[in-house]
Amino acid sequence: MIKHHFKGRVLTIAGTDPTCGAGMPLDIRMINHLGGIPQAAVSAITVQDTAQVSIVHPLPGNLVAQQMRAALDDIGVDCIKLGMLATADIVTAVVATLELYPNIPIVADPVLAGTGGGVLLDPEGLDLWRRFLLPRVTLVTPNLPEAHILVADRPQNNTFSTQESLAAALASRGCSVLLKGGHAEGMEVVDLLWHQGHATRHRHPRLPGISFHGTGCALAAAIATFLAFGLPLEEGVEKGLAVVLKAMENGSILGRGQRLLKV
Repeated sequence: MIKHHFKGRVLTIAGTDPTCGAGMPLDIRMINHLGGIPQAAVSAITVQDTAQVSIVHPLPGNLVAQQMRAALDDIGVDCIKLGMLATADIVTAVVATLELYPNIPIVADPVLAGTGGGVLLDPEGLDLWRRFLLPRVTLVTPNLPEAHILVADRPQNNTFSTQESLAAALASRGCSVLLKGGHAEGMEVVDLLWHQGHATRHRHPRLPGISFHGTGCALAAAIATFLAFGLPLEEGVEKGLAVVLKAMENGSILGRGQRLLKV
């Protein structure tokens, strides 16, 4: 049997979402939308809707690792996207598995807290995330609150006076950083890419009065897909941001909470 090599193979490690508007289901939709080949390892089963996360049921870390190996050792993977990891057990298993595949680029969306306020990663898991995943991933894509958590800082401390200083502090852990500016105030959203010691700002008008479900998942999945096709990081980020902005502009309110992306 001749085994063909296809580019664009993306493995997402993430949680489920009954709405399919975030998490693993949205990752798969986005990867398909961009012509990639999606593969998935479920990290947690969630009960959530467009308004809040109600229940997170993490899977055992060894089961997550076995799912990863099934994809990595059969079809193969050109880029990995990390989403909700939920527990220290899962983070440990993911880190150990990634060590076996040191050359695969990784885009990590640090899912740390839900819109409804629920904690989506335990303290020990967060410590492991900082110590072992940040130095391993190619790109981390936090929003402003997540970035402060990852550098163990409180926003009210005003330790970092600018997006650039915060992104640089996070990048000092060993990865490139796309610091999403949606949580900042103002009519314009500024997303800052810190890559190889250089800051690039991507600006777009804020969509007024609209809150979206799954934008972080979609963005990381889009960038991972572009990297899986071999695009340079800067181009992958630029294209990923453009794709997600279009999905936001064409989004719809289908439930009782946030707007869903059109993918």
